[in-house]
Amino acid sequence: MAQVFIGGAKQTATGPPVKNNAWNHVAYVYDGTHEYWVVNGVQGKKFPRTGALTTRSNPKFLTQSHPDINRPHDLLAYPDGRNLILAGTPGYGYTGGGLLFWDRKTGTHVLRTHKELLPEQATMSLAALPGGKILGGSTTSPGTGGQKKAKQAELYILDLATKKIEWHAPVFPGVQNYTDLCPGPQGLVYGVADTRRFFVFDPKTRRVVYEKDMTDTLGNTISHQGPRVFVRAPKDEIYMLFRKGIAWVDPGTFEIELLAASPIPIGGGGDYFDGRIYFGSSSRLYSWELPAGMR
Repeated sequence: MAQVFIGGAKQTATGPPVKNNAWNHVAYVYDGTHEYWVVNGVQGKKFPRTGALTTRSNPKFLTQSHPDINRPHDLLAYPDGRNLILAGTPGYGYTGGGLLFWDRKTGTHVLRTHKELLPEQATMSLAALPGGKILGGSTTSPGTGGQKKAKQAELYILDLATKKIEWHAPVFPGVQNYTDLCPGPQGLVYGVADTRRFFVFDPKTRRVVYEKDMTDTLGNTISHQGPRVFVRAPKDEIYMLFRKGIAWVDPGTFEIELLAASPIPIGGGGDYFDGRIYFGSSSRLYSWELPAGMR
């Protein structure tokens, strides 16, 4: 028996008895709707979680999106200061992830399922476009334990007002994952597909204006959950995090220059603060100081 706290809510949950003077295998399970104990392979009574979870917590609980989004991959704060968009893959055993829209002004949310977006796919990356539009990049990856059903990932343009997709296409045939997206110069968007193909996309013409496979030069970009491959500095310079080091994108030619080789494999990215680019590797946080002329 135990008292379980989820989001500040409290409930007593009992389970099968354990054996005295013996090793026991005990697991507590919460699947988003019910909680229960499994003791030595025996599943106990399921206790339902009903009603809204209490909001007496810090961070403050706002809403939830299970099972449509279980593992977040991107959180986009739209430049209007009002709308937040959460994307990710679904819960265990599911295929196809949704989008969660949160309105900071009204304190309300709208959840779109994968069936209303790109069936059997989830959104991996997001970038804000002018005029209330969003560019999204999908992934064919299901939730953990789920079955992969889509054959290829796609780019799409979504209208924030209607929360409906206006255009979508498998821009690169066979690609499984649009790792990250980032607004670039002159209304263009930088992107990475399958951690190795850098591309520049024009949302107005809906065409790729530049692409380069980086496998034989810089290798793979970082690819963790919510990877943050692109890092923007105050002067609008755009940097990229690769497993092997930190690079800079030339806004005129779109060529990528390696600035600093990393002594350790770069894992999760990536942000800028006070002249330094921060990134993670395993359980540690690292940073690299930009040269004086690039800060």
